[in-house]
This record gives sequence, C-alpha cells and structure tokens, in this order.
Amino acid sequence: MSLNINIRHSTEKDLQDMVILMDQLGYPTTFAEMKERYEHIAADDNFTTLVAEINGRVIGLIGLQTSYLYEKNGRHCRIMAMVVHEQYRGSGIGRQLLLSAEQWAAEHQVDSISLNSSNGANREAAHEFYQEMGYTAGSTGFSKKPQVLQHNP
Repeated sequence: MSLNINIRHSTEKDLQDMVILMDQLGYPTTFAEMKERYEHIAADDNFTTLVAEINGRVIGLIGLQTSYLYEKNGRHCRIMAMVVHEQYRGSGIGRQLLLSAEQWAAEHQVDSISLNSSNGANREAAHEFYQEMGYTAGSTGFSKKPQVLQHNP
C-alpha cells in the first residue's frame, strides 16, 4: 500500500493532531497546553516543526531547535520531538520525517544534528531506527527543575 505523504511546515491548524501525537509519545497534553507551547515555538526563529500529513490529517511530527554549541564551532540542530501516529508506525513515515529534517538542517547551514531518546524497553525499536539512520548513541542526559537559591548575608 502506497501512502501519499506530504511533509510540510506545521501551522496552528495542526494543533489537535499534535496533541494526539504528543500523548502517543508519552507526554499527555491538553489542547490549551499545546497551543501555549506552539505559540512560543512558532514565534522563535530557532525552532522549526515539520509534520507528515495524509489526506489532511497530521500523522507525524519532528520538532527541531537550532543553536550554537560551547564545545565546537558551527550551528547545531537538536531534534526536540519526533513521533509517528501508532497506526502508521513501520510505514516509512519516520524515515521521511528524519530525512526531511536533515535536508532542512543542511539547507540552513547546520553542522551537526542530535536527539535524545529515553532508555525504556518501549524505546528499543526507536533506538534501532536511529542507528539504522546513521545516528550513534552518545551521552546520558540528566534533568532537574531549577530552584531559586537563597543567599545568606
């Protein structure tokens, strides 16, 4: 079965489908939350969101952020989110999204591209996919919510 997939830049009209996708990625999100996030993302030139669309429905997305690095020269692109709707996984849409993101990065003079993927057993297929696409496993990430420090006089 051949799918007629259109990869394009996202718009605010895609938000409801994006809510579904973020939920399937493991980040339950309300429409209001996604709308607020998207308003910031869409207004920032360092962010780009590409979506995969079939028959007017967004069934995949890849979110990119460009920046500069401390450890080396050149622009860097980080894949902040990537997900394909569970009904379409294994059909090549993730590959098309990733290749489109890489093409976008090359056209925008990006020198390197990276992503994080959680280490749960449910992500093993994703890890295999990224390795097949030429990505290598690297560092372990850590995160924490910042706290305001109290200074003693």
